[in-house]
Amino acid sequence: MLRKSWLAGLVLLGLAGQSSWAFQDASDPFVAIPDLSKVQDQPAEIQVPKGLPPLTPNAVVPASNPMTVGRIELGKQLYFDPRVSLNGTVSCATCHNPEKGWSDGQVTTIGIGGAANGRNSPTVINTVYGRTMFWDGRAGSLEAQAQGPVQSPTEMGNQTHAQIIERLRQIPGYRDQFMKVFGTDVNMDGFAKAIAAFERTALSGNSKYDQYVTGDFKALSESAKRGMVLFGLRLDMEDEYQPEDVVLKKANCTSCHIGTNFSDEQFHNLGVGADKNGKLADLGRWAAEPVGAKNVASIGAFKTPTVRDVTRSGPYMHDGSEATLEAVVELYNRGGNANPYLSKDIKPLNLTAQEKADLVEFMKALEGEVVPVALPKLPPGPDGTSPDPRAALAVPTAAKAAALPTAHRLMSSE
Repeated sequence: MLRKSWLAGLVLLGLAGQSSWAFQDASDPFVAIPDLSKVQDQPAEIQVPKGLPPLTPNAVVPASNPMTVGRIELGKQLYFDPRVSLNGTVSCATCHNPEKGWSDGQVTTIGIGGAANGRNSPTVINTVYGRTMFWDGRAGSLEAQAQGPVQSPTEMGNQTHAQIIERLRQIPGYRDQFMKVFGTDVNMDGFAKAIAAFERTALSGNSKYDQYVTGDFKALSESAKRGMVLFGLRLDMEDEYQPEDVVLKKANCTSCHIGTNFSDEQFHNLGVGADKNGKLADLGRWAAEPVGAKNVASIGAFKTPTVRDVTRSGPYMHDGSEATLEAVVELYNRGGNANPYLSKDIKPLNLTAQEKADLVEFMKALEGEVVPVALPKLPPGPDGTSPDPRAALAVPTAAKAAALPTAHRLMSSE
């Protein structure tokens, strides 16, 4: 019944994490009736690293967007293509660079023309296992998330989805790939699905911790093992090293950082961004909750990030205010920053200098094996030239935008 309705033009739009039903015609950039006879794509076999659950269809990967070779490759091109931004200088990889832990290394993100944004760039790593996206969880899927930054005035430019799709339809290579993968012309539904499919391949596992839990007791140093216990995880009973003077879960990390991806996917107020009077600079999850469903406990609360590959994705916290892991530990050790909405689990820890060091060593042991991501060759535009995806990996500046060829600036502003 749903499929018949969809073919008639009833589609679900996931804009900024808020879904709504709307009638669309087949010419709308968000949707196009597919010609399934044109689809020439095959399932992709994704080998997940040690320590991570498989990308099970329906349970981890949505049935509406299966992992296929064509979707992943198309998504990779779109992810690195600066032509999705208004002036052709910013790509998804600008703020989520695989070479920088799928983040950008900035305190807070710097968008189109050097525009400043208020939050730190969250990593894409292991977001395939996430329930919500963004620091405030306002997007319910990677597909919904992919539609947000491209129309943000301070991230990729003040543009509509329709303008983005029209620009991409000028690129023959994308039109051909969309027909092969989705059986449609370029549209926002396929755009979001392709980028999400590629992002689901950003996996981090086979860390020293994963090697330890599968029987290699020498994978962790004694310091990391003590940190593991402080974090809240027990050492293997067959491990000869069993320190008696380490208190299990003294650092209280597993109250939030749990599971194979070390995140409870919930939102907590640590007081990050609070001034000396307890006033919060960012309301976090509360601002993203719909009117009528706002929860006081959500004020100043932000999503628990994964601790996997945490060494590569600093600086830390939603505002990038903690430059190092040592600084993060100090924040928790003092019991966060006082404010009226501080989460109940945040209390002073009274860690010793050695315990702090051990905790950092364990977090370092969650660093996964490096999987290089080769930059894609982007399809030529109407003028026959292709942009260099590496150019968009640099921090955006106003000077960089001004140096664009006039022809591209004109095409981008239409």
